[in-house]
Amino acid sequence: MLAKPAPSPDVVTRRRRQLRNSMGQRPFRRKAPWILVPAAVAAVAAGLVIAPGRFGNAPPPMTSARDVLLVAATTAARTHEEPGKYWHVTVTQNGQQREEYWYQRDGQLWIKGEGLKGEGKLTKLISKPEPFAIGPLRMTFDELRQLPADENALYTQLRSAVADSHLRTSAGPLSDAQEDGAATETLISLISEAPVSPEVRAGAYRALAARPGVQDLGDADGGRRLQVQVTDGTDTIVVDPNTAHVHNTSSWVPLTGGIMSSDGNVTIDTEWTDDLPAE
Repeated sequence: MLAKPAPSPDVVTRRRRQLRNSMGQRPFRRKAPWILVPAAVAAVAAGLVIAPGRFGNAPPPMTSARDVLLVAATTAARTHEEPGKYWHVTVTQNGQQREEYWYQRDGQLWIKGEGLKGEGKLTKLISKPEPFAIGPLRMTFDELRQLPADENALYTQLRSAVADSHLRTSAGPLSDAQEDGAATETLISLISEAPVSPEVRAGAYRALAARPGVQDLGDADGGRRLQVQVTDGTDTIVVDPNTAHVHNTSSWVPLTGGIMSSDGNVTIDTEWTDDLPAE
């Protein structure tokens, strides 16, 4: 018998592939080399999202007036208070000391400053105990210390007090919008001048943050400059959220009465002290 011719190379290759497939084997594939990928890229490839976090006690970013005031509220709430015999208020305008007040818990008041009674000498007001001025309102020391720390309750109480006081301007009784502005002025006094507790000062910052029309005017020397709606227009204040201190204000309330306005830089510093200065 004649020998059959050998199969062609193409046939041999095709038969081997069929045999390998029938045995459940897979064609050999070369492994890809290892590639080092940054962690953030690897996380995205795996379907994860890594949000940047804050470390330590770094404050959150402040992008609005509300942010600035809420950070100041947190700072104020953490402030340690060491009450003394007198609440000392110093008003400085354009770098020069203008007025000083020493307010005693029973309402006794000492004053010192150019243009005030005593013409620059320490003087005690001989009269009945004086209530403390906050915006257009006046409250005793005990009333100030009993104000609620909750921002909603605080604003509601102050707004009601403004309405009940029957305040007027030269044009007549205040409108609703003007009463809102007058209540806002009381909040500014609470954060900058009044001898309230740290918790109430924090509540005043939160209440101010909730008021409409408060605007962030950007960075300023000593903090962030904010614009707020008040009785007769707007006021500006410079708040340092890291100290909860009002560095500058365009208006303030002298304890002798009235509301003062200024185009210059007015800074109000407050502290508890046990001593009066020399005469």
